[in-house]
Amino acid sequence: MIGGLIGLVGFTVAAGADWRYGIGFSVTEIWDGLTRSNAPMRGLAEIDLGALTGSRARDGFLETLQMAVMSSIAGALIALPLALFNSKLGAPNRAVYAVVKLLNNVIRAIPDLLWALLFVAAVSIGALPGILALFFFSLGVVTKLTSDTIDGIDHGPVEAARASGASHPQMLRFAVLPQILPAYTSFSMYCFELNLRASAVLGFVGAGGIGTVIDFYRGQGQWDRVWGVVAGFLVVVIVVERISAVLRKRLL
Repeated sequence: MIGGLIGLVGFTVAAGADWRYGIGFSVTEIWDGLTRSNAPMRGLAEIDLGALTGSRARDGFLETLQMAVMSSIAGALIALPLALFNSKLGAPNRAVYAVVKLLNNVIRAIPDLLWALLFVAAVSIGALPGILALFFFSLGVVTKLTSDTIDGIDHGPVEAARASGASHPQMLRFAVLPQILPAYTSFSMYCFELNLRASAVLGFVGAGGIGTVIDFYRGQGQWDRVWGVVAGFLVVVIVVERISAVLRKRLL
């Protein structure tokens, strides 16, 4: 155990060191970057919370919430039938299972930022590409998590439904859905939290939300306003996360 830990530390130091096979990690360069006259971290000493009262920040926060709500609801609604078909128990046949499984793997293989770049190129900048990117992100996440839940449900009600002559859709309706709905709702709410945080990044590629406001102030070199908006966004995320955590705990 000790030897493995020492080896891991040694490998990390060697990989980060400034030599032929390292990444060129330099404490001096990092310090110089943090202490230069226009360093982003200097804005923390003069953080401007007044930036939150401006119309630009208010519109950015509102757009972020709208993006997160719309993409989460739309993605979760479509994810439920896909989650059923993404499991061997819920799929009507192996062909449907294979197609939906492949589709979900492709969706999850593309990160939300890349989805945003693709949709910005397709439909121009604004909230729409952000909503589309978060929609596909939500679709992939909720489908995957819910289908995994289906694979672990109690098969007793399923066998009882089949023994009573229920059709496949009836079996899903009365034996599967009641068991997965609490977890499915929890996953959907968790995905809303993820979408809320992701919107801060998507704005840097023109996909709307509070990230666009942060990127604007960053481009102007107004780091005090950048940190003011970041502080406000952090409070919003924490509040939403706590509310969501309480609701998800009640569901499960």
